[in-house]
Formats: sequence, C-alpha cells, structure tokens
Amino acid sequence: MENNSLITKWKDFNETYSYGWSILILFLMSISFVVTDWMIGIFTVTDYIFAIVGFSLLVSGNYRVRKKQLLWILLLLGIIVANIVMNVNLNEQFVFKTGIAALIRITYYAGLVVGVYNYVKDQELEARFLKILNIVAVIVCMIGVYITIALYSQGKLPYEFFWNFTRTDLLSYAFNENPAFIRTRSVFSEPAYLGFFLNIVLAMNYFNKGNVKIHKGFSLVLTLTMLLTFSYSAIGIMVMIQVLNILKKMNFRSLKWTKNTTIYILLFLVVILLSWDLIDATIIQRTGDILSGEDGSAYFRIIRSWDFVNTEHIFLGNGIGHTPNVWNVYAYILSDLGLIAFILSGLFSLYLLLVNFKLGLVFIALNFQKGGYLNPAFSILLLLIFIYMGNKNKKLHINP
Repeated sequence: MENNSLITKWKDFNETYSYGWSILILFLMSISFVVTDWMIGIFTVTDYIFAIVGFSLLVSGNYRVRKKQLLWILLLLGIIVANIVMNVNLNEQFVFKTGIAALIRITYYAGLVVGVYNYVKDQELEARFLKILNIVAVIVCMIGVYITIALYSQGKLPYEFFWNFTRTDLLSYAFNENPAFIRTRSVFSEPAYLGFFLNIVLAMNYFNKGNVKIHKGFSLVLTLTMLLTFSYSAIGIMVMIQVLNILKKMNFRSLKWTKNTTIYILLFLVVILLSWDLIDATIIQRTGDILSGEDGSAYFRIIRSWDFVNTEHIFLGNGIGHTPNVWNVYAYILSDLGLIAFILSGLFSLYLLLVNFKLGLVFIALNFQKGGYLNPAFSILLLLIFIYMGNKNKKLHINP
C-alpha cells in the first residue's frame, strides 16, 4: 500500500510539473544539437546529454516505445547484427570490437529518438519544441557573431572558452587561413557544421506540416548568420531552402510591384555593393576554383566520398564503423553496411520526398554536406524529420 501511495504521489507530481519537464527535456534536446562537435574523452557532450534526456523521460513517466516502433528498431538492429556476423566470417579486415561499439551507439540513439518522438507527439509539443530550438539557434548565432568580432579584435575580447572542447586552429575559422576573412562558426568545429545546424532549423520553420508558425525574425537571423559562415555548401542549401519557401508562398497570378518591393531590391543591391570584395573572394572566386578543379571540396563531397566503397565486399560493406570520415552519408552507408542498407537509405529518402517533398530535398542535400550516420547530429536530424514531416491535417492546441 505504501509503495502504491508513493507511485501515485510521484505520478501526481509529474502531472503537476509537466510543463517544467517539457521545458527541461526540449531545452536539453535543443542544446544537444549545438554541442555535437564537443568531445569529452571518446564521447561527445551530446551523448551525455542524451543520457540525461532519457533519464528524465523515464523518471517523469514519459518514456514510451510502441510495439510497431519496437519492431522497426529490432529490424534495423537485426540488419546490423547480420552484417556484423557475416563480416566476422567473410571479411578478414573487420574489427569485431569496432562493430559492437557502433551497434551499441545505434541502439542508444534509436531508443532515444523514439522516446523523444513519442513524448513530443503524445504531449503535442511540436510548437514548443520548435520555438525552443529557434531560441537556442539565435543564441548560437549571437555567440557566433561575438566570436567573429573577438577574432577581428585580435585578442581584445575573450572567446577561447567557447572552443574549449573543440578546435581552435586557424584553418577552422579563417578563409584559406587568411585572418583577414573570418568565417563565423560559433561553438561548432567548422563553419559548415554551424550551417548544417541552422539549415535544419530553417527547413523545419518553413516546411513543417504541423501548422507550427515561427516568427519571421528567427528565420531572418538564421539566414544572415548563414551568410557569415562563407560555407559554400551551407549557403547553397540555404538558398535552395529560401527558393523553395518563396515558391511555396508565391501566387504568380497576383504578383504586383509595390514600393516595398523596390525598397527590398535596393537594400539587397546596397548590401551586395558594400560586401562585394568579400563576396568576390569567398564565393565568386571559389566558384571558379571549384569549376576549374583547384578547389576540390565539391569534388570530394560528391565523387571522392565513394572511394572507400570496397567493390569486393559491395554486398556486406567494410563493416559498420570501418569507413574513415567522408562528407557523403549515402557513400558512408554503402561503404560501411553494403548494398542492402544503401538501397534502404535510398528508399527512405524517396519516402520523404513523397510525404514532404521540400523537406525530403533538404534532407538529401544535407546528407552531402555533413557525413557520419553514427554522429549524434544525424540522429537529431532524423528525429526532427520524423516530428515535422507529417501531421498536415492535425491542429496543435498548444501555446508555445
């Protein structure tokens, strides 16, 4: 009786403070996306935050995995286990400990993603989650601008503590190692990774089907900060997102030229003229270098990422966790897990295009910007895709 009484009291406590639990869990998930590049030992800070989130869901009585979801997780893990077993017997280069470590990581991420997904959906927290994510993203942008100013100040402003758990080398923030051109990277290890994060938030703002509306000011800040990264891939995907959003909203039959249109175009031209030297050095000249072959970044992302695919083990792959870092997630999966997993990843991308075409396009493009399906950032991307790709006809009765 006493135990039942304690359980009842704890349930009542959790229900009373459900708002507080939601703020804590959603804030931690938002922060976890920001620190995916921070390392403590062999784990990222995100891995530790995931543990706190999972514990919070369990303690608050909000962790749930449905039967169908459990079957999907077991199917995923079954494919990986079968791949490990076959590689152990057929691939002399396969390292069993590496495969087991990757399997544990996938299991950990899958359990966390499903738990948070069910929590957000059951409690109808889509709007609150996206708003918190945007607030965190804007704070990251502000930190990024501050660090950029601090770097230009040549030591007059402190900034090193933001990079305590990540890179500090010149190549990570200076364009072509030229300190005259500082690229904003905020708390991420590279400007492209900051752009990866901001592009995901921007895409969720524009293309979610959950009737979640985010103030335009948030998206504007994210877009302007993206430009400061001077990341070719990040800006390219951002432009694609903006074009898709404009096409979504534009009614070509009712187009009218107004005074505001003129003002916007003039402001845009003024910004271009004032920033021309920077644009010429970081975008126009780099475009020429990419087309001429002098800059191999695009070539490495699209073509050279496939170099680690072992044609002798095309069906099984090299084994999970056995491919060096590459930019292309699809090449990563084919190299690591072989043809079946690669086909399944392609079918999943096709499914996304059918369910939410714009979000599907962004997902595919992002998979060429940052590789690493075993990185926690990829798991968070999948979580957000699952949460916001559907629910077109569902109204959210929540005040974020």
